[in-house]
Amino acid sequence: MLTNLNPKMYKLLLVLLSTFLLSCLNKQREAKNVGPKVDSTTEIIEVPKDLKEISGISFLNDSVVAAVEDENGILYFFDLYKKKIIREFSFAEDGDYEDLARKGKDMYVVRADGVIYKIANFEDEHPQISYYETPLKSKNDIEGLAYDDKNDRLLLSVKEKNLSKTDKEDIAKNIYQFTLKDMKFHSEPAIRISLKDIEKQFKGDNLMEASKHFLKAAGNDNLNEVIKQSALTYHPKSGKLYVLSSINKFILILNEDGSFFKVVRFKGKEFIQPEGIAFNSKGELYISNEGKSKKGNIVKLIE
Repeated sequence: MLTNLNPKMYKLLLVLLSTFLLSCLNKQREAKNVGPKVDSTTEIIEVPKDLKEISGISFLNDSVVAAVEDENGILYFFDLYKKKIIREFSFAEDGDYEDLARKGKDMYVVRADGVIYKIANFEDEHPQISYYETPLKSKNDIEGLAYDDKNDRLLLSVKEKNLSKTDKEDIAKNIYQFTLKDMKFHSEPAIRISLKDIEKQFKGDNLMEASKHFLKAAGNDNLNEVIKQSALTYHPKSGKLYVLSSINKFILILNEDGSFFKVVRFKGKEFIQPEGIAFNSKGELYISNEGKSKKGNIVKLIE
């Protein structure tokens, strides 16, 4: 009986059972095509080693993206057609830079600890650089940044902890705002992502629930989480907000008022570690992936 096993053997058994269940779950998903998915990947663009740790991307035009990576304070300009870096410049010291957003001639970059950098006239030979501190810290882990042109503000998404200790992350993950008119951070959430809205999309998947139970019993809480927001951007035509999750490989789509619209799931070995999301002017969707032990890439998808 399981009760006669020592704690180490019991934990090992739980890990083996959870691995088996996850394997079965993957097969079940493939057989039943569980959940909405992006139809196909149309192009995989490998990036040079300088961008192996690529995080955020933002289109300058339909052939060139601006990009940052999470080790150096460097803004890169990468040509998707030529598949090479055509320009780069340093805007800050080394650090964990996670995402960027463009407003006209200005580029904004967010660091994981909530510091926002403004690169004014970023296409000039010598751009003007300034930065703004916020109450956010590394423990909040800010990985998403988007420009909301209708409200002239930046949106910052929390990957880990919400700003307020009383605002529990197992209920909702918050998106905060930084208004550009007064360059002010607002502590009240601009958007709250309800985890229940996401969980409902997978309701009835009994095998998933069983695997969660075993994973939790084995002490692996990470795989039991619902969403880790790694990037966000607005669709240029629909105005909907697309939020990328670095785990469970899905995109949460929100209406303009921040309410839930739908979840779109994607899969494939090319999605090594989804970290950035952007649309070109045609509304074509791209996701950037950190390379880990492989080369980083930018993947073009069809919804």
